[in-house]
Amino acid sequence: MRNSLLAVVLVSTLSVAAMAQTFRGAINGTVTDPTGAVVANAQVKATDKATGIDHKTVSTSDGQFAIQDIPLGTYKVSVAASGFAPYTADNVQVTAGNVYTLSVKMAMGQAATTVEVSAASVTVDTT
Repeated sequence: MRNSLLAVVLVSTLSVAAMAQTFRGAINGTVTDPTGAVVANAQVKATDKATGIDHKTVSTSDGQFAIQDIPLGTYKVSVAASGFAPYTADNVQVTAGNVYTLSVKMAMGQAATTVEVSAASVTVDTT
């Protein structure tokens, strides 16, 4: 009787441990500007290099982002925010049960201004 009770407890413990294993990972981090201030609403995209599948999120008001429960593999992480140059981190490894933490420091973007001037020819009456 005691052995069968011990066997039931052992089997139930092992089955719970087996269900707790994960075969996925996550990428999280913080987006900051050159002064160290957080950047809210930055568009974060992690692209699986093997499949080309994108996983997208947006940084919170305190600059935090998290891409949870993604398949294992190598990712290219791109971050874009208004007024900043795009940021890219290549070869980010996502491993089973682990969270890859990425600190993103955005650089100021170049202002691009285009001015178009159009002049029509003027007909001059010489008479």
